[in-house]
Amino acid sequence: MTKKFVGSSGHGLKIRGAKHFIDEVDEARKVTNEVHRILTSEYNGAGTVFHDNSSITQNQNLQTIVTYHNGQQRDLDWSIHFNAASAIDGPRGVEVLYYDVKDLSARMSAAIAKASGLKDRGAKQRKELYFLKNTSKPAILIEVCFVDSKADVELYYSNFNAVCAAIAEVLAAHLGYTKAQTEQAYDYAEAKVMLNDTKAISARILEGRTYVQVREIADLLGLKLVYNNESKTTKLYEVK
Repeated sequence: MTKKFVGSSGHGLKIRGAKHFIDEVDEARKVTNEVHRILTSEYNGAGTVFHDNSSITQNQNLQTIVTYHNGQQRDLDWSIHFNAASAIDGPRGVEVLYYDVKDLSARMSAAIAKASGLKDRGAKQRKELYFLKNTSKPAILIEVCFVDSKADVELYYSNFNAVCAAIAEVLAAHLGYTKAQTEQAYDYAEAKVMLNDTKAISARILEGRTYVQVREIADLLGLKLVYNNESKTTKLYEVK
C-alpha cells in the first residue's frame, strides 16, 4: 500500500508570517504546491496539502492546521515555513525542525542546501512547537531560508525548482515512492524501406504501420526538405 503524506504551508491568509525581502505565507504556499505536484505527478506519491484561509488569530491558525493534518489518513506530516531574524545582506541558511525524526530532518536540510547553495544549518529538535508537538504522525517543519537575508532570498529565487525537487526527493525516498513512468514503452519491430532494391533507410513497424524519418525519405528520393517552425509544416520539393 502506498504511504500517504499531508503537507501544509505555515501561517495563513489572514495570519501572516515573516516578511522582508519576500513574504513567508506567499512563498510557503508556492513551495508546498510545487512539492505536492512533484510527489503526485513525477513520483507515484499520494497525499494532500492544506493552506489556512480562514483563521483570524494565531492560536486558531495553529489549531486549524493541526486539525487538518490529524483528520487525514497519512504516514508523514510536513510543513513549509520561512525563517526570520534581522535584515542582513549575508547568508543564514536552511534548517529543518523536528520532534522525533532527526535523521529525516538532517537529510532534508542537507539536500536543500546542496540543491540551492544555501548554508546547511541542519536538523534542530523543537518539541515545544505546536505543529510538531500536536500532530499525531511523524512530522518535520522546513524553514527554507531567511526572508530577511538578501543572500538567502537570491539563492532561493534562482534555485526555486531545485529546492522543491530536493524536498520532494527526500520525502519520496522516506515514503518509498518511485519515479512515475513518463514514457510509454512501445513494442515495435526494426525494418527497412528500399528504393529500387538498392538504397535503403531504417524504419520501424508499429501496430501494422511502417514509420520512417521524413528527412531520410527526402534524401532517398532526392527531394529538398523545408521545415517551417511557425506553421509546424514540412514541405518536400523536387530539386531542379
